[in-house]
Amino acid sequence: MGTTIWVLSKNKTTEGDDWDHSALFYAVEKLDPICDRLGLPKLSTFLDWTDFDLNMSEDEDEEFPDEEALIDRASWFNPSEALPMLRALREYVASNESELASLLEQGKEHLSEELLEDLDDCISKVEKIATEGDLFHFCVVM
Repeated sequence: MGTTIWVLSKNKTTEGDDWDHSALFYAVEKLDPICDRLGLPKLSTFLDWTDFDLNMSEDEDEEFPDEEALIDRASWFNPSEALPMLRALREYVASNESELASLLEQGKEHLSEELLEDLDDCISKVEKIATEGDLFHFCVVM
């Protein structure tokens, strides 16, 4: 069982994401302080744990909400708030490739090669959502 991030658009949540951004998920704790140093919002700010929390719930009486209720529960963000941070992180990671493995949680260093690819994919998807005038979040799923 692995945890990952999907880039979701509020108006197209049923489309899901065709890419598991696992490397990015396992790097969040180490990338947040870089965001602080750069004076940008933290990557973790844009994570939405709604789906993850519902799947991990031990309350057997709780019914999984329908799509509309799930959308209403989730946190959504303006892509223009995240894009400068994503681009800066991508630039930082690309210019510090020797540090790639150290940017991931212990035991997940093998994902280091995928971190730049994850960032590139996220930037592309968040840019597309911005051009559509929609909101987004990084949905934490397992």
